[in-house]
Amino acid sequence: MSHELPLIQMQQLMLRYPTGKVALSGVTLDIPQGQFVYLIGESGAGKSSLMKMLYGGVRPSSGQLSIQQIDMRQASEAKIRNIRQRTGIIFQDHKLLFSRTVFENVALPLRVQGWKTDRLIPRVRKVLEYVGLADRLWSYPEALSGGEQQRVAIARAMTANPTVILADEPTGNLDVDTASRVLDYLMDLNRQGTTVIMATHDLHLLESHPGRVIQLHAGSLARDSL
Repeated sequence: MSHELPLIQMQQLMLRYPTGKVALSGVTLDIPQGQFVYLIGESGAGKSSLMKMLYGGVRPSSGQLSIQQIDMRQASEAKIRNIRQRTGIIFQDHKLLFSRTVFENVALPLRVQGWKTDRLIPRVRKVLEYVGLADRLWSYPEALSGGEQQRVAIARAMTANPTVILADEPTGNLDVDTASRVLDYLMDLNRQGTTVIMATHDLHLLESHPGRVIQLHAGSLARDSL
């Protein structure tokens, strides 16, 4: 039996914004390496706030949040950057750079990590092939459909072989078939060992693609089921 510590540990986690609004209150849970987790709940339940904390965008107000054994309340900026480099992030609105080609968008995390061009090119080609966009290497995002843009965002998130992928409503703007395909890619990455945490309103996806379901309600943990 493995005694490895969970990838993510939360104890009585609380986030209060400077305005006084409490976004999360008393959340305690562990997420082991290799899990596929759905984060559900009404708008304002705290899903996006939790996602932000998981990549160091905001720090907890109190309680404990440990990611890959790093205490996110006390961590230096250098350690937070290190966590981000091991985290793939996919947003609902893609956050692609429209002035850059598909290749440049996907190459970005590798450039940040200092990869040399001769090593970077085959890696970018490989991940674009994986999401079925090898022929759009030199296209610009505006020439792509919404589903294709989201697949570029997935390629960018996975290009540096992250430990964890955070997907914040990645299927929210997509039709049912395209959403299902996007989820297929994320499930496949999970089968390869990547931990995936996905915030979603698309509850029908939970039936076709089962995973652990963590439900937030008004900033508190309301449900946790496999």
